[in-house]
Amino acid sequence: MTRNKWIGLAVAGLIVAFLIGFVPTYSRARTLDRELTETRHDLEIARLQGRLGAALAESHRSNYERARQLMAGFFTELQQSLGQVRDPTQQQELRAILQQRDEIITLLSRAEPESTQRLMLLYTRYFAAMDPAGQGAPAVTPSTPGTS
Repeated sequence: MTRNKWIGLAVAGLIVAFLIGFVPTYSRARTLDRELTETRHDLEIARLQGRLGAALAESHRSNYERARQLMAGFFTELQQSLGQVRDPTQQQELRAILQQRDEIITLLSRAEPESTQRLMLLYTRYFAAMDPAGQGAPAVTPSTPGTS
């Protein structure tokens, strides 16, 4: 074989060796990147749920101003993360929650006790829409014996 053929075979061998090492690494990196994106999305959902829960707790303690601040942040973050939700059913539910923004903020700024009940309903709706554990039928709380 001529020298040029040897050089060509050596270069081809190097390229094949590079690809044998590169392709699995690249594939793994893409998989990890996808998992990271999903994990960040799940974290955002959990943060929103936590903020909503904190607002509900503050409202229960009649700390309506703090609950209003938390809900203002909740609605702002929800608006920003709406585009990341791919499921059309979840998007529809989140839009329905966003439509309650002005009413909820107004109730909290007026320190209306009704706002606590509204936040409970909002939390239940968000949980049912975004958390896999909430997507089943709602659990029924049994009544105490002797009451109907």
